[in-house]
Amino acid sequence: MNEQGNSFGYWLRRRRKALDLTQDALAQKVSCSQAAIKKIEAEERRPSRGLAQRLAEHLAIPAQERAAFLQAARTLQTSDRLPLADVPIAAMTAAAASDALELAGDQKSPFVGRHNEYGQFLGLIARLTTGCGHVVLIEGEAGIGKSRLMTEVTAYAQQRALPVLATNCYEIEHAIAYQPVIDLATQACRTAPEERLRQITPTLLAEIAALVPALTERLLDLQPLSADYPEARQARLFQALVQLFDALAQGRQLMVMIDDIQWADDASLQFLHFLARQIVNRPVLFACTYRDEELDNNQRLASLLESLRREPHTRHMALARLGPGDTEELLAKLNDPKLSAPHLAARLHDESDGNPFFLWSLMHSLREVNGAASDAASLPLPDTLRDSVRVRLARVPHEDRPLLDLAAVLGRRFDFETLLALTHSPEETFLHAMESLVKRRLLREDPEWGFYDFSHDKVREVVYRDIGTARRVLLHRAVADMLEQHSSSNLHERVARLGEHYERGHVWSKAVHYFGLAADHSQKLFAMRESLQWFDRALALLQVHSEAATQAQQLALYEQRGAARAQVGQIDGAVADFQRVIDAARALGEHAHARDVLIQLGMAYRRADAYQQAIVCLDEALKASRAMGDERHAADTLYHLGTVAWSNGRNDLAIAYHQRAVDICERLGLTDLVAVQAFHGRGEAYFASAEPTAAIVSFSRSLELARGIDDRSYESENLMMIAWACTGHTGLADYPRALSYFDAALNIARTADLQWHLGPTLIGRANVQVALGKFGKAWVDLNEALPRLETLRLVRYQIMANDAFGCLFLDLNLNEQALQHFERGLKLAHDTGIIYWLPKLRANLVIAQLRLGIPIDRPALQAAWQYSQDHCEVWSTLRCLEAFAELALVNGDTDGCVTYADQLLALASRVELRELMGQAHRLRGLARLTVNAYESARKELTLALTLAEQIGRIRLAWECHRALARVAAALGDGRGQNDRQARARALADQIAENLGGSGLTSNLGADQWV
Repeated sequence: MNEQGNSFGYWLRRRRKALDLTQDALAQKVSCSQAAIKKIEAEERRPSRGLAQRLAEHLAIPAQERAAFLQAARTLQTSDRLPLADVPIAAMTAAAASDALELAGDQKSPFVGRHNEYGQFLGLIARLTTGCGHVVLIEGEAGIGKSRLMTEVTAYAQQRALPVLATNCYEIEHAIAYQPVIDLATQACRTAPEERLRQITPTLLAEIAALVPALTERLLDLQPLSADYPEARQARLFQALVQLFDALAQGRQLMVMIDDIQWADDASLQFLHFLARQIVNRPVLFACTYRDEELDNNQRLASLLESLRREPHTRHMALARLGPGDTEELLAKLNDPKLSAPHLAARLHDESDGNPFFLWSLMHSLREVNGAASDAASLPLPDTLRDSVRVRLARVPHEDRPLLDLAAVLGRRFDFETLLALTHSPEETFLHAMESLVKRRLLREDPEWGFYDFSHDKVREVVYRDIGTARRVLLHRAVADMLEQHSSSNLHERVARLGEHYERGHVWSKAVHYFGLAADHSQKLFAMRESLQWFDRALALLQVHSEAATQAQQLALYEQRGAARAQVGQIDGAVADFQRVIDAARALGEHAHARDVLIQLGMAYRRADAYQQAIVCLDEALKASRAMGDERHAADTLYHLGTVAWSNGRNDLAIAYHQRAVDICERLGLTDLVAVQAFHGRGEAYFASAEPTAAIVSFSRSLELARGIDDRSYESENLMMIAWACTGHTGLADYPRALSYFDAALNIARTADLQWHLGPTLIGRANVQVALGKFGKAWVDLNEALPRLETLRLVRYQIMANDAFGCLFLDLNLNEQALQHFERGLKLAHDTGIIYWLPKLRANLVIAQLRLGIPIDRPALQAAWQYSQDHCEVWSTLRCLEAFAELALVNGDTDGCVTYADQLLALASRVELRELMGQAHRLRGLARLTVNAYESARKELTLALTLAEQIGRIRLAWECHRALARVAAALGDGRGQNDRQARARALADQIAENLGGSGLTSNLGADQWV
């Protein structure tokens, strides 16, 4: 059998035909172009490692033969060990094979002038074996060689069988959410082993599939997306993508390369920032290039780069222009007679000023001139980079130029079939033109996936700008019509590109339609900045071309943009959009629609803490519902009014609103989401008013209804709130019950990946662990909660987390650390204007300052207490009373201490808040001890100790034993003193034992301020 008959391409073709597959069908199965299959079968190229593995999978190569198959696919040796079917095939001629090899070998110019940077890369790759990652930022002007350096590094990694993910960002796609990330994830999904993919949490796989729908073709049993808040889903997606990259790497070094991130969308930049931080302890090399001249106009990119440069695992490479010696080296390596004129290197360097792309364009132009020049000075060289590209374009055969124009209009990398369909040319003619353009280095083929792209974006830019305006419009229209007729697995990318092409093709109605769809898809991917850009473009078009959409369609766009603006905090813009829709709906007599948008407007005002405006809108919506006899919507509006009142601290009003909503739900027998919210809202209002028993009743009913409609989010939240109502400072001090409910809430939140709920639930459970003396477990929970909340940008819960950290340190007598966290929480509250939790923080800060002997701000504490009083924030009032009592005790004002403790006891006893009752008795006992009223002191402290032991509050019990030891000493009861001191030490030892492995220390053995 001859060598050609034994070739891999020959075998591949026989195997494909034996399975009754066309080239197109096989190409679709292995995710490459039909042209790539054609070239492999003709022995014009070799498949990449990833493509070879996919071919083995889809051609059903037996496991025992896979190694031989992959070796044959990647080497130039014959495939005589592969089983062949008896199907005659015409062999390629030797001349054709020679041409193919020449073409393959002519793709790159010699690599010069970057040996230092290349060496740095090789060193970083070698250091990945330590398990630590690196970020490389490559900066430079257009054409300086950033992409070439990345290409060489990629080739080095691939030669060593290291997995590589690489993509480009494109100017025309800067508003398409996650476009470069989708490219990377698509590559990873195609090449990662299925068994590794299935090790990713199902919820996270669902998030990846939302971004890369093709994943559902590999994993047919994916679960649906979980319902959660946008910020939580974005955090989950980021975690999912990192796990996807881990699945691909399989413990090996991984390269992630992104070119031209100055054109990346905002959502992608957020992920890249996240990824850069995550690879610190992963063997990942993350490299990206950007044009330095774009930074002044791209503040988000500038901020990202500034942040990354501060990271110790980041390297910054600013590429300089080539020197005269580099130009001489390049000419010497080319060894082209047409580039042998004396002093040519010096002139080329002077003309190009060392810009590699400009230099190469000049040399390529000279190589296409007939004959060799004898004098460098006589050579006609273009004056600018753009002119140098035009000189090259002028030599493109006339029949090939329309193909190049179409490629430029497509705007980014494109596949063989898409461009072929647009040209309407015979396939052989088209293939010849493509090969000619590749050989001229105007286009390049991606050897991994079979896509084509321009050799440099400057080439595409010049080709595109040189197309006449009318012809450009027609070409965009043709591209859009073709894309519209062909489905795509990536719907988000498809609608965005259709909008772009129809706008440039002056088909305004379709441009508006697809811009709206792109905005909607961006929202679903929680890329809100990109979503707003699409909405803005659609509505800007309608300002000029109002006929492009009906009035109803225009109002729908304004309403959608208003909702998006409200979500990202652009309240003024949201108000303007909603008000426009409300006015139009009223003018059209659509009162129900106007009412619904009024509710949205009211909640937008609530997000901005503009409570009065929110109430005005919601009151109006409530009147509209009543006028229409729509009690269900009235109940829904009352719930929203209650949440506004609760947010504003008006819990008296909140209870009234929620009660009215509950009454309607019970009267109508509602068991849907409206009823779930009504009972939950009433529970929150009772909780804030320190009525835990009533709150638990409401939360329990909401929990029952949530389970009835299978709402896992509200099920988890209700369990969490019941648990909070069972804690000490905010509830019944039934810690075992609180712990069981927090655990149940966490189980649901983790299973359903409800990121929004995890933070406050972990904080609550940590408070319980602190109360029970399990500080090590509390430390673990808080250190999981706070980073999550910072990632989600949930400042309200970050404030709570800092307060919980402070209370943990306060209980360990680590008062300086406690002070730092209370101050941090207060700063967050003041910076963001979030008053929630502020009075409690202020009170805790005062207690920490008193223990450190630091002067306190009594007016600030008085203001916090007054705010709590005025707004029915009873549990905040209780903590302020504790702080006032402690302050009076330090100042020697025993009567004042007793007065505040009496108020605390009265309020806490009203609803059986046992921990706070115990604190009140402790403070009264300490005041009696200060004035030598020992029997009275012992009575109060014993009552406090009894309550502490009943509820399991370790720190309170420890304080009581120490104080009772002082009482015994004052009464001359040495035995009683020793007994109390021994019990206090036992509790301190128990706490110290529970700190094991946390890195925390306890200061409970030292003398304590009382």
